[in-house]
Amino acid sequence: MSTHRAGGRPRRDRASASPAPSPAPAAGSSPSGDSDAAPSTGAGAQDASPVDQQPAGVPAGGEGSTRSGLGAVLQEEEFSVADAIGGRRGIVESVLPTLLFVVLFVATGAVGLAAGAAVAAVVVMLVVRLVQRQSPSTVIGGLIGVALGAVLAVRSGEGSDFYWPGIITNAVSLAVLLLSLALRHPLVGVVVALLDPRVSDWREHQDGRRVYTRATLLFAGLYAAKLAVQLPLLLTGQVAALGTAKIAMGLPAFAVIAYLVWLMHRGLLARRGLR
Repeated sequence: MSTHRAGGRPRRDRASASPAPSPAPAAGSSPSGDSDAAPSTGAGAQDASPVDQQPAGVPAGGEGSTRSGLGAVLQEEEFSVADAIGGRRGIVESVLPTLLFVVLFVATGAVGLAAGAAVAAVVVMLVVRLVQRQSPSTVIGGLIGVALGAVLAVRSGEGSDFYWPGIITNAVSLAVLLLSLALRHPLVGVVVALLDPRVSDWREHQDGRRVYTRATLLFAGLYAAKLAVQLPLLLTGQVAALGTAKIAMGLPAFAVIAYLVWLMHRGLLARRGLR
């Protein structure tokens, strides 16, 4: 994965970055059981927390690190797409359950087979993490989402029902983000302050309030776009198109938003002389 250099300064050793919690705006990424599990989701997490996503519970960059999402890049001088989305392993674990479901459902028309394969894929990922003695918490989150979607699809016989957990997750996440804006406590600012103590006083400065309000609006826009595109596809039963849309609007869209927020954050630090 390529990186973007900011200011030409060297990238700091990740070991020096202070650990930060992984707040979530709503229940359910993920990008997400299918591609939309809970904010600190496991496999298929394409709609996870807008700020500290762990798209399949994989270490940032896929090796040796413990975080992905904004929490992995905010304090860095360079933006790393790999760190933001969890590396190659993060991509595989995020996309595979939805991809398996779509391919098998389109090829066979068997809801049970497609749903079972998606659940089995997440179970295998969970076992691998346990064998490697890595934290299984985020993969468990993904398993819950995928399993719930599988149950709904099998019970109704409609493949599109597999995606209901992700749609609900998007709706709740959007509602929480908008509520934080209405309360004048934009969620992205609250969480970024926890991830980067240099901006812990952002509420006291008009520039900081403006930056993190816009950042929160970006993530709200992402969730709103997902609902606008995916909900009609779900209601009309277009399983293949819905699966494609979820994958396309998952990690790729998150990476773009994360990069924009990183730029805004770095700009704020520069204006305040904190870089």
